[in-house]
Amino acid sequence: MIVQSKDITQPIRESADVCIIGSGCGGGPSAKILAEAGKKVVVIEEGGYYRSEDFVATEEWSFTNLYQQRAGQATEDLSVTILQGRMVGGSTPINWMTSLRTPEFVLEAWTKLGLTGYTPKEMELHFSSVEKYLNIHPEPDQNHNRQNRIILDGTRKLGYRAQLNGRNHEGCVQAGVCGFGCPTGAKKSVDVTYLADAVQRGATVFSDCRAEKIELIGSMKRVNGFVLERATRKPRFEFSIEAPVVIVAGSAIQSPLLLQKSGLANAHIGKHLTFHLTTAVFGEYTTPMYPWKGIPQSAFCNEFVNKNGDGGGFWIEAVPATAALTAMALPEFGQPHREKMKLYPNAGASIVLVKEIDSEGSVTPNDFGRPTISYKVGPRDLEYLKQGIAAAARIHFAAGAKSVMTLHARQTMFNSPPEIEKKLDDASWGTNELSLFSAHPLGTCRMGKDAHTSVVNSVGQSHDVRGLFVIDGSVTPTSLGVNPMVTLLAIAEKNAKWVAENWQQI
Repeated sequence: MIVQSKDITQPIRESADVCIIGSGCGGGPSAKILAEAGKKVVVIEEGGYYRSEDFVATEEWSFTNLYQQRAGQATEDLSVTILQGRMVGGSTPINWMTSLRTPEFVLEAWTKLGLTGYTPKEMELHFSSVEKYLNIHPEPDQNHNRQNRIILDGTRKLGYRAQLNGRNHEGCVQAGVCGFGCPTGAKKSVDVTYLADAVQRGATVFSDCRAEKIELIGSMKRVNGFVLERATRKPRFEFSIEAPVVIVAGSAIQSPLLLQKSGLANAHIGKHLTFHLTTAVFGEYTTPMYPWKGIPQSAFCNEFVNKNGDGGGFWIEAVPATAALTAMALPEFGQPHREKMKLYPNAGASIVLVKEIDSEGSVTPNDFGRPTISYKVGPRDLEYLKQGIAAAARIHFAAGAKSVMTLHARQTMFNSPPEIEKKLDDASWGTNELSLFSAHPLGTCRMGKDAHTSVVNSVGQSHDVRGLFVIDGSVTPTSLGVNPMVTLLAIAEKNAKWVAENWQQI
């Protein structure tokens, strides 16, 4: 059963075997597996519940209703915009379906850090389970739109490594509105897969409900919060869910916030935030590119991830350059900005994503209990960001662009490949000098062997509170180097199965 705010007429008082806070990549698989194990499961979700027929394929409606802070969430200095979903299913109903396994070198690094159960061989079972369940598969050649052809054609000419990424759908019509919610129901997101199965097995999902605090009452936990009016986000009623097991699955931004507000003292809660720091380049082409049309991401360049063996680097993907995001990202104001937007139909866009090795941030509650997000770019990652922009520009020229522009506040444009390095050396790289984004916040409740270095153990259980688990993007001990959906679903399946199988010992 999925219960929405409009269906709730009084305060909620419930008990359950397990209360799951968050309904995305961590909460969805956890709910399914534990409901199938016969547990009484209650899921709490701050965002609303929407079906395919509810989605409106515009940025105005989607940002307002489906994204955290109307797609305006950012670090405290406004240097990085952080795009996250806020709805039943988490970010999966509005992501671009890029489905990639955790690189083996990352899993090997986690094993060296002392995690158990994360070798490539051990994770193979979980990756295969996720891929089969969500029908993840690469696209045939004719389905790549012009944005993705830039990567495939440009990398081939330059000799860079590129590959197709899997996508989780059945019957995609290539409408190009993945970021606004799939209007045809083709996307196999968490809400229509894991959560639907959990509900069929008896789980209850309360949407429009924001958890504010977890109280510890002996071996029991009590999750307290508010039922929200969906339109205004104002509290309507209180709710209280008691359970011996609580799984926090609210994301790398919201999960540490909740643990901090609940009084947990582990020093690493909210620390070690990574972003896959992202920027974009725009190529101008002589023929229309229609950068908003077709499949958003079906191919990527992974030539430069861990190329130096240091665990860092970058990768390059296509990006659906929708009108509002493009206007927000492009530099300058007034007439110069207008002139750039006139070129919009002929623009090709690519994003550069950095696998961090020396950048890190934190999440703490402000005076109103909302997240304060900080992030500092390290010098090695900044160098990789520069190299990524240069590589993306070369790919665009190889694919036929007549010029390529970065997102620096002061215009930085290349008219030929030989100009790239010199102009990047002359560009400004300080705070707010370059438009930066993230859709992959990770790492703020990381897994590890003990409380001196981490928040939870290898199965997501708190070092400090028995029966309290964190299962979401916050548990990753390092930056990933790929889009995180498959990684997080696999971790959730793995750890939720452990909870089900070891229930009596928790």
